[in-house]
Amino acid sequence: MLKAPTLSKQIKEQQLLWFSASNSYVIVDNNINELINLFVSNSKKSSFISAASKTTGVSHSQSEFFYDEINQLFSANSFEEKSTPPIIPFDISLRTYSETYNVNNTVLKVNYSHERVKELLHPQIAHLISKKLIDLVQTVFDVFCVNNHLYFYKNTALIDSYETKNYHILQGNFCMQLLCVIHEKTEEDWLGTLHASTVTNNKEAILVIGKSGKGKSTFTAHAMATGLNLVADDFSPILAKNKHVFTYPGAISIKSGAFESLSKMIPDFDQLPLIFKGQEKGSVKFVVPFQSSSRTQSYPCQKMVSIHYKSRAKTELKEIPFSEAMEIFVPDSWISPKEVHATEFMEWINSLLFYELTYSNTEEALGVFSKLFNS
Repeated sequence: MLKAPTLSKQIKEQQLLWFSASNSYVIVDNNINELINLFVSNSKKSSFISAASKTTGVSHSQSEFFYDEINQLFSANSFEEKSTPPIIPFDISLRTYSETYNVNNTVLKVNYSHERVKELLHPQIAHLISKKLIDLVQTVFDVFCVNNHLYFYKNTALIDSYETKNYHILQGNFCMQLLCVIHEKTEEDWLGTLHASTVTNNKEAILVIGKSGKGKSTFTAHAMATGLNLVADDFSPILAKNKHVFTYPGAISIKSGAFESLSKMIPDFDQLPLIFKGQEKGSVKFVVPFQSSSRTQSYPCQKMVSIHYKSRAKTELKEIPFSEAMEIFVPDSWISPKEVHATEFMEWINSLLFYELTYSNTEEALGVFSKLFNS
């Protein structure tokens, strides 16, 4: 059965819709939103065409086109049951590799069944390894691969299981569990975890987004090297209670195209190991976040900047509509599926300012970016 959007919010000249069945956000203009409302009350094609022609004045052929498009939209955002791997009993003998990590005196252990399983999670947190605090472990995670399925446990209780092709979901869930442990929160405390990096001047934060290959991680690494502090790279958690961005301790993943520029700015960059991350990303290096003098674990955030590195481009900062920004960061973000959080997320989006920063000169771009801080 097709479900109408659960929530709708007017943001300037556009409508932001939320479908609870798929936990998806869709942006439409006011004219399309009017047709969507007609579709909800006239789900039969003939009645929709008649109502649309009378109410909006569009032709029968145009009404038929809109019906098919809206019907497709609703179908894409309906509930879809997903298959899950078979449940298996916890097997302690699969603990082949073990590492102990320390994050701000929170000590945890992760056990991996295979070297390739370890490679999925370990490189980004390798700088957190602790050899001295093994006796102080508070939480134990296990990640096993059995019969081409991945199984993720916390203190031997199964959190979730995945087909191996969906390893990226495991990576996201691991980040969430680590986040909850180090900040003493539960998953329900978070508004979402955004596919964005966050930098701060130790008073407020700015979210940095960008399409793949446009230089987001490189830009944040440069920002860190020139005095700003990294809050999170590629995984920016927003707390529902106050909408602050919280710290996440993962290292910055840097692609080969940025090696030359960063080797001059990051201490011992050339000695960092190369990690192969598949055909799409190739070999990367993980840059460890610099130690911040601030002990603050969260920051208010009112701005989001889309980074666009372009050869020979002049440095230009301009405001962009929220819809343009959401197209970049939402597809790979996790937003809480709770209706109360969806409402808060839409309110939060409406409160933000969105920019695009196009540049070829990194030093100039950082100067313009730094002026966006209010304090």
